[in-house]
Amino acid sequence: MSEAPEQEKIDQEGGSSEGDSPEAKPKRARRSTAIARPYPRRTLQEALRVPQALKDYNGGNPWPPEQVAKALGVGKGSSNFFYLTAASRDFGLTAGTRDSPQIMLSPLGRQAVYPSSHEDERESLYKAFFSVEIFHRIVDHFNGSKLPEERFLTNTLQTSFGLPPEIHGEFLDLFEKNCRFVGVGSDFEIGARGSGQTLQAALEESASKASSTASPAVGDTENPPTCFVIMPFSEREDSHAVGFFDEVFEALFKPAVTNAGFEITTARRQGSDIIHSTIVTELLDADLVLADLTEHNPNVLFELGMRMAEDKPVVLVRAKGTGPIFDVDNMLRVEEYNPNLWSSTVAKDIPKIEAHVMAAWENRETAQTFLKILRQASK
Repeated sequence: MSEAPEQEKIDQEGGSSEGDSPEAKPKRARRSTAIARPYPRRTLQEALRVPQALKDYNGGNPWPPEQVAKALGVGKGSSNFFYLTAASRDFGLTAGTRDSPQIMLSPLGRQAVYPSSHEDERESLYKAFFSVEIFHRIVDHFNGSKLPEERFLTNTLQTSFGLPPEIHGEFLDLFEKNCRFVGVGSDFEIGARGSGQTLQAALEESASKASSTASPAVGDTENPPTCFVIMPFSEREDSHAVGFFDEVFEALFKPAVTNAGFEITTARRQGSDIIHSTIVTELLDADLVLADLTEHNPNVLFELGMRMAEDKPVVLVRAKGTGPIFDVDNMLRVEEYNPNLWSSTVAKDIPKIEAHVMAAWENRETAQTFLKILRQASK
């Protein structure tokens, strides 16, 4: 569904006031040409905030947009709220947008926020992702989320999928984030040429592969163990510039964890403070969890507590200069990294974190976990 007509209206907001001089009137009449985008401009993870708000604050019942906006902590007339509600609609999660009388859960949205099982929730995310036609077509065309080099891809996006070059970067960023969130991998096939495989069959096959994996080993390139990263994704302290944690993840954690033989995953909240059930499931099911204690982020500490309560292996890191957490620092090893993120410091920190990750994994059966130490102390 195209957002172009409504987007054009958004692009024109903030024009001249009625008191403008006659000379200013021609400027008020100027219009920018909006590019039609056949995809949501917010990720599925962000869009889920809308049905989640309906569930959490209104019992899953229809709600006027102004109430939904209030629950989300955004302005009803803001472009951000427009994009969130439009994305939720385009993913098939809700009916109605910012300018509708009410916003209500669709059957798919209800399945996503009231799942009966992990498999039910997983299926709802797949269906939401593939309800966007261009996502479905791209995964079908390339048999998964792995795309060719940019020099070959640009022409394909323009000629085969009708995407203007001006929005290729935006589209690819959203596509990659959605694939990562949903779990659409590089070998996800839908209707492979000549196979006649349906989307439902592909979903069942993917779920079957996921459920059949057990105790993956480091070094297994086909089925590597997973390391789920919990960390801040927005900066709250002035000492860290905007984008600091994104850079930490991309430049430091990703290569270190990958070098250690793990498949790295994370949950980019994109401004949402709601800890979704999907995040909890990944947090508890991951083979290993790496927690960045920098800035003592409340969500990170809460998620770390949940993981520790399950007595499953964790790796703790923090930027140098981060204050200690008494119980954790006294009982568990915390590896520090240089927050300057210069190429020279990153080159030194990557092998240290890699070794820290590998040690935690190799000693997972014998290491004294936080929970074991507490239980011993209470005897």
